[in-house]
Amino acid sequence: MTQRSADEAESSPGKNRLAGATSPYLLQHAQNPVDWYPWGPEALARAVAEDKPILLSVGYSACHWCHVMAHESFENPAIAARMNADFINIKVDREERPDIDAIYQKVVALMGEGGGWPLTVFLTPQQRPFFGGTYFPPDERYGRPGFPRLLEALSTLWQERRIEAERQADAFMEGFADLGRSLDEDLRTAASDLDLVRPEATHAGVQGLLTRFDEDWGGFGRAPKFPNVPGLELLLSVAKRERASGEPRGPAAKALLTTLEKMWRGGIYDHLRGGFARYSTDQKWLIPHFEKMLYDNGLLLGLYAEASVALADAPAYLRRVVEETADYLRDEMRTPAGAFFSATDADSEGVEGKYFCWTPAQLGEVLGEALAQRVASAYGVTADGNFEDGLSVLHLPVPLPAELDAELAPARAKLLAARSQRVAPQRDDKVLTAWNALVISGLCRAAMAAEVWGAAARVREWTELAEAAARALWTEHRDEGGRLLRASWQGRGHTRAYLEDVALLARALLDLHELTLDPHWHDAAAQLAGELCRHYARDGGGVYQTADDGEALIVRSESQHDSPLPAGVAVAVEILARLELGGPAGHAGAPAGAREQIEATLTRFRSAARQPFAHAGILRAATWAGAAATHVTLRAATPDAAQALATAARRQRLLGPEPIALSFVAEAERAEVDALVCRAQACSMPLTGVDALLARLTEG
Repeated sequence: MTQRSADEAESSPGKNRLAGATSPYLLQHAQNPVDWYPWGPEALARAVAEDKPILLSVGYSACHWCHVMAHESFENPAIAARMNADFINIKVDREERPDIDAIYQKVVALMGEGGGWPLTVFLTPQQRPFFGGTYFPPDERYGRPGFPRLLEALSTLWQERRIEAERQADAFMEGFADLGRSLDEDLRTAASDLDLVRPEATHAGVQGLLTRFDEDWGGFGRAPKFPNVPGLELLLSVAKRERASGEPRGPAAKALLTTLEKMWRGGIYDHLRGGFARYSTDQKWLIPHFEKMLYDNGLLLGLYAEASVALADAPAYLRRVVEETADYLRDEMRTPAGAFFSATDADSEGVEGKYFCWTPAQLGEVLGEALAQRVASAYGVTADGNFEDGLSVLHLPVPLPAELDAELAPARAKLLAARSQRVAPQRDDKVLTAWNALVISGLCRAAMAAEVWGAAARVREWTELAEAAARALWTEHRDEGGRLLRASWQGRGHTRAYLEDVALLARALLDLHELTLDPHWHDAAAQLAGELCRHYARDGGGVYQTADDGEALIVRSESQHDSPLPAGVAVAVEILARLELGGPAGHAGAPAGAREQIEATLTRFRSAARQPFAHAGILRAATWAGAAATHVTLRAATPDAAQALATAARRQRLLGPEPIALSFVAEAERAEVDALVCRAQACSMPLTGVDALLARLTEG
């Protein structure tokens, strides 16, 4: 089920200024009695003109607690009246405007609270914060003040003790400055840290990750538990080195496999449809927060795919997760143009998890008593339930024998068909560039893994899906000047791209070029890399999250830390290094100054190994700038003629301990096919034949 259209919202009675929004989240609030504005000049100018504080509310469409606060407070006429009388109310979709969210999440951090959504921040008319929090209930509970009492207190503070509010704003702005200085302060005391391009830095980062590894249930820490894909990717890098050095199941590989298995067996994985929920509320991956986010599934698709090939004696469930997750994305998240929607909600009919959970009686209605008992035993469905109101989340308490798993496949299909008749969670049908780029990269890695599996049909299917999504973005997500855009909704592209959009799409297009050998995707990636260096690069190393010609906010945030996504600065280092690796022989197309930008950034982040939970992404990206990183340039008349060599290079990239970049140069008059292998600023003589290429790639 998709959101209602803007035209429907415009024609509805009681509409507010959100009715014409491009954000499904904002449209969810278009009928509130709150006099909402979208972020923009009209709202900000009114705040200044009327000298009123701004109530900034940030969330996203699949957010359960955002829905709760909306129902409890924003749909309450009395609370809305107080908001309208005393504040200029601005609603922001954090997925459309991550720059605004990134700034004001720091308010909650500086107050010593955990961040999250809904984010509720009170600003001066000049956009300076003076108070903030996340969810506030309508009356005092959970140890939090009631929202009406908070509104009254802050309105009184602004009207009667303005100087106190301004002092609080001064303190927050100084706190922002301190956070901005923290990285450079770390660097001044980090003279003995490891050079990030050396393997020792990656290994040191993994040792730091393993200090918080949960040996019983996988993952890091206790509850709530997120996949932390950047950290898991770092484990995979070291696991491949362990295998190459004769230790097929070393500490990194064991930790990674434990995590991948426990996540798959847990309730965070959808055992009927495929795909992962956003996170687990408990230590055991059992009870998810049920929304499914596109970025998680793109990231995990690629991770499971590469693990299915790279890890010694890789278990069969890794391939199964890849195939089921790709099918889920294809069948339930794909737009008519070939891109992918953003998310599906946690709630169905206003109840979290109702769509996904089961009781023994419900199983019996679909399967009959005997088969229902077998499924209930296999998937942990009990009379008491493991969730709320006697409901159970499907999971695998113990791995199923292959024979039993096969026998239960028809039962799973029947349950999925029955579940599809329920009221489905709402789908956020906007298209985000960065999140789609993660899916394109995930599909490319899955197709490369399928080459190793020998699954030709899957290779074709996943390649076609990745190409279609890339074409959709390259067509719909650029402005008249060719600059990249952040988002689209119902075909309406909008909002200047952020760093993560530019960097992740450039990486995805490089991945797609390596899979298809289509030069267009390489050229498009190089174009985006140039855009990145011109508009996002920071003097002295590093990158900003926003373009230099984007909207000026109170702070221009720098990309420093991983989130559920790898940090934009990490992806920037990777793509610049991959383009720069081949040099003139590889026709790499790196923008001018790429090497200097890489070196300055890696020098600036040289303390990364000390904080691997924040910097796993850049630790992994730095390997692309190391001496062992390799670039393979294939030369032939057509891409098809070079595919045998390309397949060998891609296989070695998945299996080998060091990164390998691949590019194709079409030379129409060339009769033979050859490869140039460049490493440590030295290139080989032309190599012909798979055996010669593999010998060169594996030497040393």
